[in-house]
Amino acid sequence: MQPAECAGVISPVVLESATAPISVVPISSTTANNSSIMTTTTGGHCRPLLLLPSSSTSSSLSSSPETVRSASSTASSLPPPTTQASTPTGPVTTKQCQRDDYEEDEDGPGRAPLMKQLNKLLTPPDDLLQWKDMPQHLQFNPYVLTGYRPLQGVKGCLSSLFYVHNETINILTHGIPIVYILATVPAMMPWEKEYRFLSWCHLVGSVAPWCGSFVYHLFMNLELGESAYYRLLQLDMFGIWMSQSFGALPMVTATVFCLSWPLKWLLIISYSLLCIWGLFKAMTASSPWQRRLCFGLPFMMRIMLTLLRISKLGGGNPSSLTHVFLQDAVSAVGGVIGAMHIPEKWFPGSVDIYLNSHNIMHVLVVMAVYSMHQATIRDIEWMQNAECTRSNLTSSLNIDAINGSHLEL
Repeated sequence: MQPAECAGVISPVVLESATAPISVVPISSTTANNSSIMTTTTGGHCRPLLLLPSSSTSSSLSSSPETVRSASSTASSLPPPTTQASTPTGPVTTKQCQRDDYEEDEDGPGRAPLMKQLNKLLTPPDDLLQWKDMPQHLQFNPYVLTGYRPLQGVKGCLSSLFYVHNETINILTHGIPIVYILATVPAMMPWEKEYRFLSWCHLVGSVAPWCGSFVYHLFMNLELGESAYYRLLQLDMFGIWMSQSFGALPMVTATVFCLSWPLKWLLIISYSLLCIWGLFKAMTASSPWQRRLCFGLPFMMRIMLTLLRISKLGGGNPSSLTHVFLQDAVSAVGGVIGAMHIPEKWFPGSVDIYLNSHNIMHVLVVMAVYSMHQATIRDIEWMQNAECTRSNLTSSLNIDAINGSHLEL
């Protein structure tokens, strides 16, 4: 859409230097300081050029062809204008009238601003720091080179939710599950008195690691120093411990459900003691590998219980066996990837914002907790209907009926 009109007059100086066809439209008004706006229409744009006093030009110039020819011949006999002569006495306007000022976006008037805001949101700001600029306690991954937030207060950390940096994916991948789990899981659990404790164990174990991780990654750049950072790291480790201990109790209970009473409680108490030992090691660990290995003993006991289920000596819903295996196998793979800094160690600086090892680990542990949820739902339903016999220490029940009744997440 072309501008409706370009009002103004053409000075001799403009006519002398113009190289494109120029159309002249009579001026409609003058400025408050008795100066006129000169504009030309060139290539479909209305381009204000200069302000000249109307007293010296409006009486001698008009929009008729004779006036233009007269002005052109006069311009050819004039000497080149000096800087002082070409300086307008009134204010100079520099705005160029583009097509964008007159036309709406083809997809609608609101689409262009929306895309600009989205692009701004997804573009890392210019004030992010590099790895070498960070304090030593935040230099834990030498292969992620850019995208670091500067040290900030609480308000600055919270505002980092609304722009992209190298912790954005870590925050979102563990922040979104908090809302989803709290909105869906409680309605799926049996809150009867007999299974209320196991239901609480599962709910707390499912949501705790994401709460600790979300707070840790969001506030890890607090300007309170290294001590505050390690308190946040301990909170993150405590959330993981809650998932490894309380979150695993329904699976442990289902596995030993049909064993003799002394053996059943011996295994449950043993697992609880190993989890307490793991918590102590997690709170006192001084390196990433120590923090990962502190859960080694509870992990090994869960592997032993899984083998017990495979041997048919243990209990539990047979359909949950795959999820029992995946909940530990997937999280173990994620831990190894995070510890070995794969893939950023192969091309440092290329995956600083997306798809680095910690991002991948976060996604994998979410998948592991999903498997834990599926195993728990099936096992609790199995325990509600199981009838254990002393002859084979296993249960006798209609497995197909239970498999068809469990709720899916």
